[in-house]
Amino acid sequence: MKSYCAKKPISRPEGVLLLRLVFSLAVAAWFGSVFFFSFVVAPAAHRNFPGEARRFLRPIFTRYYRLGVLCGFVALGAVLLGREGLSEGELARLALPVALALVASLYGGEVLRPRLRDKNADDPDYARLHQFSAMLNSATLAALGLALAGAIFR
Repeated sequence: MKSYCAKKPISRPEGVLLLRLVFSLAVAAWFGSVFFFSFVVAPAAHRNFPGEARRFLRPIFTRYYRLGVLCGFVALGAVLLGREGLSEGELARLALPVALALVASLYGGEVLRPRLRDKNADDPDYARLHQFSAMLNSATLAALGLALAGAIFR
């Protein structure tokens, strides 16, 4: 009986299709969560609970960054397992934007989030860190858009 364990890159057609699906779902879920949180949840919290928004959003940020990191590793894993069926250009077009978004999410979640949590909202450092966090979030969204485009237009 043949074993289909992924001991080496996957090149069978059905395996390649499965990896494409896994990559696309991971990136799409990540993109959707960043978009929804950035343009729906956070603005609604600040609009409806101005004094309590930080306290409301704080526990969500932990899950937000964990989801991004999980999706990033799943997407990169799918690309690496399917690399045998990809040209160098395709590999770069898929892996680089995801890697950029993953680094941004890791930095945002592991470095910026704890620093922001420990600052008061009226602290000038808080404003600077929050602005940098928003820029990283925008870069993540843009990189994931590129990764989705790379997956669609292959």
